[in-house]
Order: sequence, then C-alpha cells, then structure tokens
Amino acid sequence: MKRSNRTYYIELVCSLLFILLTACQQDGEEDALLVKAGDTIPAFSLSRADGTVLQSSSLKGKVYILTFFDTLCPDCQKELPVLQQFYDNFEEKIIMLNVPRSQTKDIVQEYWNEAGFSMPFYMPTDPQLYYKFAKRGVPRVFIVDADGKVVATYSDSPVADYSTLEKTLLQLTSL
Repeated sequence: MKRSNRTYYIELVCSLLFILLTACQQDGEEDALLVKAGDTIPAFSLSRADGTVLQSSSLKGKVYILTFFDTLCPDCQKELPVLQQFYDNFEEKIIMLNVPRSQTKDIVQEYWNEAGFSMPFYMPTDPQLYYKFAKRGVPRVFIVDADGKVVATYSDSPVADYSTLEKTLLQLTSL
C-alpha cells in the first residue's frame, strides 16, 4: 500500500521533533544546572554491564568524572571521544562514569561498538537520575573530588576539551 505525501511529511516532522527533543539542547540558562561547582554530589546508584550496582557512597576518597550524554547529541558525539582519550591515558588513576540521560543499554552499547569505545558506561538504576543534576542539556560533565564535592562542571557551551579536563584533574590528583 502506498503512503500519501501527507502521511510521509507528518512522519518526517514527528521524527525530527523526536530527535530534537531527545538529543542535546542548548542551555543558555544558568538555572538548567542543578548541581554546580562547590556542591556535594547527590547520592546515586548505577548498574554495571554485569548487573552489579555501584553506589556513589563507594566512591568516597576517589576522584571521578560523571558524564551524562545522549548518543544522538552532536555535542556528545564530540565530547565522548575526548573522554575516551582521557580514559586511554589515565584509566588507572581516574574513575569515569558515563551515563546515558535516557537511552537504553542496547542503544548505548551499539553506539559504543560503532565508535570503538573501551571506556565503560553505566545505566542509572533510577530513570530520573539525570534530573537530580540538571533540568536539560547534554553533555553534562561533573568532576568530583575525593570528598564528594563537585569541583567543575562542563556542558555543551563549549564542550570540555582534553587539556581543560587534564588541567582540572591535575589540581586534584597526580596524573
């Protein structure tokens, strides 16, 4: 059965709207970020690929990077390779927690495979976890010190480059 042009255009518009609403969003507003530098990181739990759960309380005394992303977001597609490079160079010294804002494990795994990423990603055990950190916009990168304090945040304006991440982390640990 042949689709009408009208049906085709309605499907196209709906698809484009879906992509725009689920991918990255321009922030532009300070109030989009709920957790800022100087704040204590909210409690969270993440599921590893093997099904075990990682509690934020188990990260006390450790420096880590927590990143929220969406694989359809162009800014995330720029930021994730930077994080992978950082992971390749400092895997033993820095914990990296890459968490999809709202995508399924299968979608993220497919993207990871296509991109050739070896850094881990974690699934939130609470589907609303992202909204403890921000109202909108990805990527969201939080650098957390050994006391559980956020020392820096980065988003899509501009995305954090390798040297920016390295400079921030050098202040916390000896890379």
